[in-house]
Amino acid sequence: MSAVRCKYRILRPALLLFALCGAFVTARAQYDAVFSYYWETDFLQNPAAMSKNETLNIVASYSMKMAGYTRAPKTMFIGANSVLPFGMERHSVGLVVLNDHAGLYIHNRLYLNYAFKFNLPCGSLNIGVQGGFLQEQFNNSKLDAVDSNDPAFPTSKENGSAVDFGAGLYYSCPSWYLGFSSNHLASPVVYYGKGHTVSARLTLHPQFNFEGGYNINFKNPLLSLHPSFQVQTDLRGSFRADITMRGVYTIESNALFAALGYSPLTSVSVMIGGRMKDISLGYAYEIYTSGVGALNGGHDLFLSYSKVMDFGGKRRNVHKTVRYL
Repeated sequence: MSAVRCKYRILRPALLLFALCGAFVTARAQYDAVFSYYWETDFLQNPAAMSKNETLNIVASYSMKMAGYTRAPKTMFIGANSVLPFGMERHSVGLVVLNDHAGLYIHNRLYLNYAFKFNLPCGSLNIGVQGGFLQEQFNNSKLDAVDSNDPAFPTSKENGSAVDFGAGLYYSCPSWYLGFSSNHLASPVVYYGKGHTVSARLTLHPQFNFEGGYNINFKNPLLSLHPSFQVQTDLRGSFRADITMRGVYTIESNALFAALGYSPLTSVSVMIGGRMKDISLGYAYEIYTSGVGALNGGHDLFLSYSKVMDFGGKRRNVHKTVRYL
């Protein structure tokens, strides 16, 4: 009986994570890009999710949604972050670059992240801020108009930009983590065109992101399970939840993993990948459940490099976060 209760205590946090995401049953379109490997790219939305293991992290990811369709969404993300060699290695900085093509729209982002870590008895708490620029483009030249000479449909590209801010919290301990952040805090407005030639505007509303994960170990130390979730919403109709169960087989500094993801009323994802020392590589295929078709799914590919930074020659308060397992 005691063994059963022990197993229940181990699984209970994971079940709570899945129940939280399962409570949401509506999924609607959103402005911000979503990656299947969200635990690898989470510092895009949450500046506090940086360098939790006192590491240098470089991540590149490419995503193509609805493959086979004309002007299908394509997103490229490159980001890097690292702890700094002062202040007991509690300061972290990062750079985020995003290029997102969606139909006739092109969204570009350039952000700088900063986070400060508080060491706690059972883990650490990161507080992060984010600032940068949005650059938007609408390619009118590719618009399929009935009358190409209609003056209501300009043939030139329209551009606009705005300043953007975000902030977040991230709590991590050896067996689980939770994060909360908000983007577009100032509700930036992007005007297409210049001066008196402004043709349209795009208003971004604050988006709220909630993420978490848990580490389940077995008697066999080579095997482990890592349930995780991510919820994104602007509280105005845009919503997406992702739930993932990842199995990892680890041998020394190398690992192989396979994962199954589910987004309510949106898609099911199958993921595979591995890590060799400091380099990780993964691929995901997203199968939409809304009638798009299994052969017109989404492809996600990520490549990352993670290196422990030990400026003082002796690490303090060492613990592993489940995100990198």
